[in-house]
Amino acid sequence: MHVSLLLALFALLFPGSPVYAQSPCSDCLTAAEEGLAKCLDNAFSSEDKVACEERRHARLKACATGVCKIERDERAQRENSSGQQTPTRPGLTSYTPTKIEWLALALNAQLREPLSSERPYSLEIVAADHETLTILVRYQSAVNREMMNRSITSAREVIMNKAKSYGWDTWVKIQERVELYAPKK
Repeated sequence: MHVSLLLALFALLFPGSPVYAQSPCSDCLTAAEEGLAKCLDNAFSSEDKVACEERRHARLKACATGVCKIERDERAQRENSSGQQTPTRPGLTSYTPTKIEWLALALNAQLREPLSSERPYSLEIVAADHETLTILVRYQSAVNREMMNRSITSAREVIMNKAKSYGWDTWVKIQERVELYAPKK
């Protein structure tokens, strides 16, 4: 019974630790095992063998609460500190966008229309505040207003459908800003 208890204790204290690793903890456990072997060699009666087993158990417990605990704590601290280090390069720093920033990014990727010779207006989606998206339209004087207005209406529908797909349609607001491109000097 003591042997199975000891094996269970050993498995709990050292899951996955390599056999070849040398550390104060493994040295302590090895010394406890060697002490048991020497004690059993000198034992004459069954009471002596039980006493050897009890000494071994006490040594293993001392190892577990002493050097082995210190090693586990140090390993956990190393793992935590290495996982929480901030990258030295700014481009690797993590960033979580707000919902409105995420929605603006996704929609701008889908709806953005740059100014071109076939389309004398541009259309972009930008976050105006924490709950409002702006459809920003800049046009040249030669624009087909009907075509531009259809694009704006279509953009409004796509925005609301996307917001609805995220479950954000109850709070997302849409505004438009339509402005004439300033002529180049």
